[in-house]
Amino acid sequence: MFSGDPAVRRWDLLDIVSVLDVDSVLERATAIAAERTRAQGLVLTLVDEPAPGGTDAEEPSSRILSVRGMDAAEAAALRERLGASGLRGGPGARPEQDVSRLGDRATGREVLRVPVVVGERLYADLLLLAPPDGFFDDDDVESIAALGRVTGVAVRNALSYTLSERRRESLELAAAVDRSIRPPFLLSDPLTRLAEGALRMSGARTAVVVQVATDPDRVDVSAGAGVTDGVLARTLGAVTDRVLAAQQDGEGFVVRHRELTVWGVPLDPEHAFHGVVVMLLDGTHRGPSADDRELLGAFVRHCSLVLDHAVLQHDRQHAVLAADRDRIARDLHDGVIQRLYATALKLRAGIRSGEDTGGHGDEAVREIGDSIRDIRGTVFELERGRSASLRGDVLALAREYEPVLGFLPAVRSWGPVDSLVPAELADQATVVLREALSNCARHAGAGRVEVDVAVEDGWFTLWVTDDGRGMAGSDVPSSGLRNLRTRAAALGGDLEVQSAGRGTVLQWRVPLDR
Repeated sequence: MFSGDPAVRRWDLLDIVSVLDVDSVLERATAIAAERTRAQGLVLTLVDEPAPGGTDAEEPSSRILSVRGMDAAEAAALRERLGASGLRGGPGARPEQDVSRLGDRATGREVLRVPVVVGERLYADLLLLAPPDGFFDDDDVESIAALGRVTGVAVRNALSYTLSERRRESLELAAAVDRSIRPPFLLSDPLTRLAEGALRMSGARTAVVVQVATDPDRVDVSAGAGVTDGVLARTLGAVTDRVLAAQQDGEGFVVRHRELTVWGVPLDPEHAFHGVVVMLLDGTHRGPSADDRELLGAFVRHCSLVLDHAVLQHDRQHAVLAADRDRIARDLHDGVIQRLYATALKLRAGIRSGEDTGGHGDEAVREIGDSIRDIRGTVFELERGRSASLRGDVLALAREYEPVLGFLPAVRSWGPVDSLVPAELADQATVVLREALSNCARHAGAGRVEVDVAVEDGWFTLWVTDDGRGMAGSDVPSSGLRNLRTRAAALGGDLEVQSAGRGTVLQWRVPLDR
């Protein structure tokens, strides 16, 4: 007998609507229904939404979520005996919310069928087996009907809250895919993040990004997340035709294969390959809802755009790499190789003339040492990569040369250096600064070095000032300054070196908008 106390009933209903988790809502509703009616047993079944492409005549699939007072086999038998009795409206129509009083011939007891309706569809189906006296009274039926309606409202609220949280999560996962194409990157990186995001959003056991190649019997897996075992290979082999159709016509699919639900969402980029995101959901997972399909579809469409951008970025990376190789080859040829060649000629000339080669030898040692340092600088430039901050690069170089100079160079920056200086110019500036600091360490005999970088009036300027012996008293090789001047000229700028007596000021100036 359901409690006749109105206060108790109100607390029961409030207890349900205060929860924002769907499973908890259903668990509390079934517990209240069983306790208040003294039902001997109950069976709660979730009803899946029809799969895309299905017809209204098809019976929606369902799965038993909770059983009390009987085992799983007895629960399945009870549902089979009752069938769809009491679920008026039929598949595809708006279900009724009324409680149905049914009779179970096998037990001779009354069964209450309580539909939980969310929006325009039947979400769950609760069967209550009568208490030992064999029947429910009218008060039970009235109260259970109210409980069913409130449960439907509570489930809708919980689904709305869950959907908002999932939308937030999908934005975070999309941002992770975006971050995966920050140079340097591999084309497999965004695909892996896509598979991981699809796995998390769908709750699947496995998520893979696949493509059916020219051979329609072979499915190529480009990236995957979750459980990748023999089940995946067998399942993909069984749904190859559906994957190929989705890849060609851009329409998703949801099909059953043995104990799994296979869900496919096509990728549709302009430049990247046309593949399909395939997820395997196990038997405990309800099929994807309309919200599931809408959320994951939006995520995959976003990833399609990211993959397009990744292909363009990847092509640009190759172009930049080729340009870097050409530049490094030119620098080595114009500087290091020519210096070594000149050194070899000097030594050979001294040997042939029979003169004392000691002086030539000392000079050759210095030249070779300079060449070795230049080669090390080039290797360092290749290995270090590009940081996100030119200021950070300048400070790092100053700290790097502290042991060589015997003191830390002073560093100052003026204007929006990090935001306005393009990456190519920033890379060139760090190379110039390395050469300038190297000259200070090797030739200037300085006790203080100041480094200034500035952005002003559309120009980027690098100053390196030292209090050393100046250009007149130094042995700075002209090839080094010529290399710096060539770099500036290639970018539309210029190099100016001032040295009046003691101390030197090097100014390297390049326009920003070239």
